[in-house]
Amino acid sequence: MSQQVIYRPARETDRPDWIKLRHELWPHCPVDRHRLEIEQLLKSEGIVVVAEIDGMLAGFAEVSLRHDHVEGTRASPVAYLEGWFVAPAYRERGIGRGLLDFVEQWAVGRGFDELASDAELENIQGISLHSKLGFAEVGRTVHFVKPLRGDPANRSAHPNL
Repeated sequence: MSQQVIYRPARETDRPDWIKLRHELWPHCPVDRHRLEIEQLLKSEGIVVVAEIDGMLAGFAEVSLRHDHVEGTRASPVAYLEGWFVAPAYRERGIGRGLLDFVEQWAVGRGFDELASDAELENIQGISLHSKLGFAEVGRTVHFVKPLRGDPANRSAHPNL
């Protein structure tokens, strides 16, 4: 028997489960940073959509409105898929597609013509899913940071230097 999936905007009460899902997606990000970003997302112009099954969060999609330049887009601001995740136990059920469908309807309803996103170069599964669901790859980049002061705290934040 298949379980019913409810797609809805995130609420304040979703924080504990939302943090757990975010930590699965971004395990190297400290929990305090997840809390801060959730706070920012809940106050932003964007939307966070969750997939709920039997009262449990199975996945989420976080969307911001980016007002700066976004590679490959024609307009600004643009709806930007910042994070998109389905817990491993719930994959292969169309939940990722359901989250994206909700986000797309939300964006179209606000007059947007495009939805942008990104994936890490080594995230082959994420890149493949984006392509399967209608995203077109518009470029690949490598990001850099150069510390401007020689103090140890700055160097420890950049251990490869």
